[in-house]
Amino acid sequence: MSTANGHNLDALVGAFRFSREWGMPTGDTFDCPPIGEFVGRWLRGAKVSIDPFARNKRLATWTNDLNPETAAQFHLDALDFLRKMESDGVVADMILFDPPYSPRQVKELYEGIGKKMTQQDGWRTHSWKAERDVINRLVPVGGVCLSFGWDSMGMGKKRGWAIEEIRLVCHGAGHSDTICMAERKVAGDLFDSPNNPI
Repeated sequence: MSTANGHNLDALVGAFRFSREWGMPTGDTFDCPPIGEFVGRWLRGAKVSIDPFARNKRLATWTNDLNPETAAQFHLDALDFLRKMESDGVVADMILFDPPYSPRQVKELYEGIGKKMTQQDGWRTHSWKAERDVINRLVPVGGVCLSFGWDSMGMGKKRGWAIEEIRLVCHGAGHSDTICMAERKVAGDLFDSPNNPI
């Protein structure tokens, strides 16, 4: 597969920076020092950024969190928020994607705001496919998505994204590591929006 500027996507996907750090687990992902450093370093230079799960962080240009008690600008379901960004014509060069990592975390989030979790809500955590498809349309070639979780699925090669960095953050015995991944969009795909300058 070739990128828009003729580079071989397989070659671009093959090399990336890897590091392993230790950090005390925190209630807010970005408050963990090695994760906060990762986010800050990648966020520098971003012109328009979007965070659909921001909680009280105001790091991005556009912030959202389902919980109305947070400092986020919007309080919508993440998919609805991302679709709103798309319909409003927002084009972002940086996405911070830190969703709940498991059905249990979704359930705790929903119960915290008095909402009942459905089976469909639980299934969303397996891939966040619908959200990632909208993100793919919001970001032009050259843009970056930072993904956080317990797996390294990310945006993926099939959507035209290449991994540039993975940081594995160990939280000690009895805690799952947090996988921090930076991917850059290096090629468009059939699902790209005409809004994007590809």
